[in-house]
Amino acid sequence: MYKIALVEDDTELRSMIAKMLERYEYEVMNVEDFKNVLERLIELKPDVVLLDVNLPFVDGFHICKNLRNNSNVPIIMISARNTDADQILGVELGADDYVLKPFSVEVLHSKIKASIRRAYGYIAEKTSTVYGDFRLDYRTFTVSFIHNETELTKNEFKILKILVDKSNTIVSREDLLHELWDDVAFVDNNTLNVNISRIKTKLQDLGLTDVIQTKRGFGYKFVPYWLEKENE
Repeated sequence: MYKIALVEDDTELRSMIAKMLERYEYEVMNVEDFKNVLERLIELKPDVVLLDVNLPFVDGFHICKNLRNNSNVPIIMISARNTDADQILGVELGADDYVLKPFSVEVLHSKIKASIRRAYGYIAEKTSTVYGDFRLDYRTFTVSFIHNETELTKNEFKILKILVDKSNTIVSREDLLHELWDDVAFVDNNTLNVNISRIKTKLQDLGLTDVIQTKRGFGYKFVPYWLEKENE
């Protein structure tokens, strides 16, 4: 049973969402201490967070940013703030999805299922990908090379996993965006650029230079060049 943390200050809406989640056999954990939302979420360790934007004391954007710095848990933001800027901000701060109020319970449920599938769907099948001294660990969201290891954010991990799974093959920017976010219309191109840049920096710190190659106008390619040296 997946655990859903629900952060919503509208008691009527919170009750409606909780009943829907319980009907679909999720374990619902209501967070009602709005002065200490971040601390409570870290303590609860949910599988998915449903996070309202307009909260007392601290808004959802601030909580989302700080939670993402501490956890890879999928975050779905819920808000009546429907401008493109608000939705882009939510995604850039680390949210996996952004649901506009009013919404149907079926739409929200589909978003939750998609987030769970993207975050956890492959873990039961495989725990890591290994290319010689290179290892991408699905359980810890870490990448290691020889004796060095570094942690990845959730989106960094997902991008790298897609590229690693299709090693030596160009993956288009559009394919990466569709894999990462349900509605790419609300994703700024710079968001992907920033994530790719961070991944490259972390790989360089491990001693891997130019392992992710940028093919301008096409996309990106993961090249495990060290395998050729190992086979010489």
